[in-house]
Order: sequence, then structure tokens, then C-alpha cells
Amino acid sequence: MLPSVGSLAFARFGSRGSGKVGMVFEGRWGGFGMIETPRISSGEILLSTVRHGLTELNRGKRIGGRVDVPLIEEGREQAREAKGNFEGTPFDVIISSPLVRAIETAEIVTGVRRDAIEIDEDCVERSFGEMEGMLPGDVREKLPHVEYTRIGDVGYSLNPPGGETFEDLHARAEKFLSRAMGKYAGKRVVLFAHENFLQQLHGAMRGLDPMESLEIGILNCEMNEFHLGSEGGIIAHRKIELCPSASEYPSF
Repeated sequence: MLPSVGSLAFARFGSRGSGKVGMVFEGRWGGFGMIETPRISSGEILLSTVRHGLTELNRGKRIGGRVDVPLIEEGREQAREAKGNFEGTPFDVIISSPLVRAIETAEIVTGVRRDAIEIDEDCVERSFGEMEGMLPGDVREKLPHVEYTRIGDVGYSLNPPGGETFEDLHARAEKFLSRAMGKYAGKRVVLFAHENFLQQLHGAMRGLDPMESLEIGILNCEMNEFHLGSEGGIIAHRKIELCPSASEYPSF
């Protein structure tokens, strides 16, 4: 049973792999505590993803990638707010990117100790190579050969020197998804990671290409729950704003 949420919208979409059509439940959820989860069969998986809380890289609008920085106090406050909405939610496995900002968010939101969190190298953020830690203006000045494409109000670099293309990142997300479908079948999994990686993972589940996957941004501490069938098709999806105040913080 789905709990009541505000501003709930329904849409239909083609799901990954099998060509089946699923239902998406998207809306705002805050202040309820425990999140009710659907029943899953032995061959299915409930994969929920959460973006980490705010960091100094986000606040300074610097290109993060693999730069390993902790949450700032606003990010910890976001994670604590998210914990209040997540607390009591049933899960079987917690997975995190190896970067500290994702691990710290996972610890705060779930209350699970670091040594009980599965660290997955495939879930690390996109590598931006020589661009990491730089401001966008510095990239234009020092690396003028970097090409961008604009989607909405965001400019996405296509060829970061020494970094990953979106095609590379998408392939890595598909690799994680394929492995997760076998390893965690019948389980409720919560993954803590990063916006660019999660965009591509969500796109892989939805059957989108790397560029189409960039069309939907992800707020800090936003949770997306995907109920996947045994063949990888989406049975249901819903977006849950564990930290409704995240939209009030500047992020990048």
C-alpha cells in the first residue's frame, strides 16, 4: 500500500529491458517517519537511491567528481532531516559510494555503522579528470577545448580531460545494475551515491540513453525508489523528498 503524499503525479513509461510499461508515482513526502515499502518476490529487487548531503564543493559550485570531501554542517543537517523521514523504514542492505560524503550521509540517515555498509567502487561519482576542484570559469580559461552541452540550466562537460564520458559512466551504472539484480534479488537495497552517477543509473533502469538520463536533476538527500521485476523492468517508481528543505540550499 502506498502512503498518502502531497502533490502526487502519475505517469506511464517504457521500462528497461523487457519493454514492459510501468507506473511511476512521483510526489513530495516529508515528516511521516517510516516509509512503507511494497512486498517483493524472490526474483524482484527494491532499489532505493539517495544523493548525499551538501558539501563545500556544492556550496562553492566547484566540480567535485572524485575529490573526497566531507559534508558541511548544512549537509549534516539535511541528512538529519532525512533521517527523521526515513527512520523505521525496512531495508536489507545499505550500499555506498567509497567517497566520504556518501558514506557519512548513509550513516546519518540509516543509523548503520560504517563497517556494516557495503562500499561499492562502481558507485563512485563521475571522474572529471583535470577539471576536478575547478570552478566552471576556470575550466573555460585553462581547458578551452572542453566541450559542453546544455540541458535545462545546466552545462554538462562532454570530454573532461582524463575523465569519464557520459557513455563510460552509463556503462558503469549498467554494470552495477546488472550485478545488483543477481546479488540482491529478493532484497530491499538502499544506495547512497552522487548526482551524475545516479542520473545514469536511473536512466539505465528507465531505458534512456546517456544524454536523456541527464534531463532529471536530483536534489541533495532526495530518495528514488525503484521496484524492479526479475528481468529488470520497472514495476513502480516513486520520488521521496527525504529533505524537503534541500531546494532552499544552493547546490551544484
